[in-house]
Amino acid sequence: MPLRSLGNILSNFDDYRSTTGTGASGSGSGGGGGGVAASGGTTTTANGYKYHIFNYPNSDDFVVTSGGDIEFIVVGGGGAGGSYRGAGGGAGGLNSNWPGFPGSYGGTSYAVSAGTYPVTVGEGGSDPGGTSGGSSGSNSIFNGPGVNSGNPITGSGGGGGAGWPSNDGGHTNGGDGGSGGGGRDNTGSGGTGSGGSSPKTTGEIGNPGGYADEAYGGAGGGGAGGAGGDKTSPSSSPTYSAGGIGYGFAQIPSDYGTPGPSGSLRYFAGGGAGHVYPDTSKSGGYGGGGDSSNNSGPKYGDAGTNGTGGGGGGGGQDSPRGGAGGHGIVIIRYLT
Repeated sequence: MPLRSLGNILSNFDDYRSTTGTGASGSGSGGGGGGVAASGGTTTTANGYKYHIFNYPNSDDFVVTSGGDIEFIVVGGGGAGGSYRGAGGGAGGLNSNWPGFPGSYGGTSYAVSAGTYPVTVGEGGSDPGGTSGGSSGSNSIFNGPGVNSGNPITGSGGGGGAGWPSNDGGHTNGGDGGSGGGGRDNTGSGGTGSGGSSPKTTGEIGNPGGYADEAYGGAGGGGAGGAGGDKTSPSSSPTYSAGGIGYGFAQIPSDYGTPGPSGSLRYFAGGGAGHVYPDTSKSGGYGGGGDSSNNSGPKYGDAGTNGTGGGGGGGGQDSPRGGAGGHGIVIIRYLT
């Protein structure tokens, strides 16, 4: 079936593929009309495509000398995990027009003409330590043709994970973002995913952070493919305070993204795990989500993986620190 124009994005909703607890996957085939010549970022050729990879800190533009159809992946920076038995950070929002992608750009054709298109790669959030919640990540933006004025292709920064309730920011609740940060303590709700309290940007996907219904611990941050795990007790569920799973793409060069549960897919935008007191650490979501701290060692949450937009893991007890969010990424490809 021919790809639709990006100018008719509403027609794509009939073709959505739903995300599940195991994460959705793009087919990675089709797209690209050939004939494109461009520069910018780190380039590699694989699977019959040329890939341009933009990582943080980015100072490059995508410069097209000969136009044609392209495919893109845009991932915002992940949110940081919260300190002091903190919650996991939410992953950066994920946007793409690859076939099978569940956002509204999925499966649409996207043509570029000769010109210069700025690319911004979002930084991951940080945790200042003490008893604070983690900060949100920043947006990744591809200023492609036709969307430059007020509506660039965006992956929103992920929401920060909640920290100790006494901090003046009220971080018992997770932060809003591309995916939401997890909540902490028994009044802590997860942050909203896919754009937070304001309307989400066109095309991006994300999920909320988990809810904490018990004191002394944090819930997981949301990922592109699933919500963060709730902080509940007692529970034997493997999703207990775990980070939400990211989203897997086929035909990504193996240097980018992370392995996951589905064959050769490479995953992006996994949520950070929340700390569970007095248990050991929990796992971040596939797609670069950081693990939470256990009760030994430095008691810092693991950082989200840079270049994936993964959320940072929640910190342990006794004035520790949550993990930083992973920086985002922008990937553009076209047929060789």
